[in-house]
Amino acid sequence: MLIRRIFKSRLINYNPEALILFSFLTAILAGTLLLKLPISVQPRFFLSWIDAFFMATSATCITGLSVIDIGANLSLFGQVVILTLIQIGGLGIMTLSLLFLILLRRRSSLTTRSCLISLSNEVDLKNIRFAILKIFLFTISVELVGAIFLFLYLQQCHDLNFAIYSSIFHAISSFCNAGLSIYSQNLAVFQNMPYVQIVVMVLVVLGGVGFIVINDVLTLFQKKQDGSRRVLSLHSKMALLGSAFLVVFGTLFIWLLERGEQLSQLPILHQISNAAFLSVTSRTAGFNTIDISLLSNATLFFLIILMFIGGSSGSTAGGVKVNTIFVLLCFVVSQLKGATNTNFLKRKIPNDLVYKAAAIVLISLVFIAIAVFVLQITEGIDDPLRYGGSNQNFLILVFEAVSAIGTVGLSMGATPTLSSNGKLIMIILMYVGRVGPLTLAFALQRISAKTTKFEHPEEDVFIG
Repeated sequence: MLIRRIFKSRLINYNPEALILFSFLTAILAGTLLLKLPISVQPRFFLSWIDAFFMATSATCITGLSVIDIGANLSLFGQVVILTLIQIGGLGIMTLSLLFLILLRRRSSLTTRSCLISLSNEVDLKNIRFAILKIFLFTISVELVGAIFLFLYLQQCHDLNFAIYSSIFHAISSFCNAGLSIYSQNLAVFQNMPYVQIVVMVLVVLGGVGFIVINDVLTLFQKKQDGSRRVLSLHSKMALLGSAFLVVFGTLFIWLLERGEQLSQLPILHQISNAAFLSVTSRTAGFNTIDISLLSNATLFFLIILMFIGGSSGSTAGGVKVNTIFVLLCFVVSQLKGATNTNFLKRKIPNDLVYKAAAIVLISLVFIAIAVFVLQITEGIDDPLRYGGSNQNFLILVFEAVSAIGTVGLSMGATPTLSSNGKLIMIILMYVGRVGPLTLAFALQRISAKTTKFEHPEEDVFIG
């Protein structure tokens, strides 16, 4: 009854962007207050307001950047607060994505509605309560299975209670693509344990492709009511193909770059597993089994690209999204071929989607550029050689900024040492990176739905 009232409320129907922005902001502020309670921290540890705000934002926006040692500095209550915020952030973004689809179907044109029907497939958008319950049960089921698989190994490393707790914490953090860990060195303790890495990677990938894609795959072999076979939507095909390509190519590229460096001391199997792990988590989760600060500049630059791309639309992953980049690549290929339309797998991609994809990428780049510029000022005032020299400062701060706006969580070690102003900038980036793409997509859809009464005269300009 409550969900139906919320769905029919003026807030959602007339200002859905406000729903997205304030729902996450409310969770962040509540988390900040809870983390500031004395019961949330270990004795003799002081958590400042800016650090509490930072950690609440990182957890709710499922980013993974941390300015404290969660396992050592927070009490069990504080860690549970972080875990709860991660779960709220993960479930929240998938639920809001579903609301986004429902509202678009209500307002959009007949062509857009037909695309959304294909996209949503078997998700019952007519019954929002059932759809949200389906997402909730799916999330809990995957996290529970993941926790069981992690426990089968962790019980050999820890006592029973901590093994259960660690399994649950990291299963939720993995599926929600948060990347936060209760281990001081993140998951570097499992560098030589491919089993744990594989379980975490599977959870990260499932969370990174999203509920809609997985539901599309699971219903693929079911027949429709008219007896015809189902097919994957174009959205699902892009998400799966793009994700598979980035994982495979990323693994190969990272292994080639680091096999003579950080991975050189590991057996070949462990080299591949760690390269694959970094390839998967660098697009969204932020877990790491190797020291990021010791990677070569070429690898760091490649990771920046992966972090910027992120996971699939409508998932717990961040970044500008695989589908966004896919649409732009299809547009470029079509232009090179001299085609007037943007096509992929014998399907035409609407021009307005191409424009929105370009807008999302451009706006994200502008945010990164502004943030890095400001960070160069705020973090270089007292000590220009703080991170190893001005040139190294630039690369490190770019890496941290992209990690924040991509809600990835990988760090070269600079985030905990940032000034209060620097942490505030990173908080803004994490918040924008989490709610920005969805809010922007919604706003662009609302704008494009308005019909203009006139058009300006057309005139050519020189480009390129």
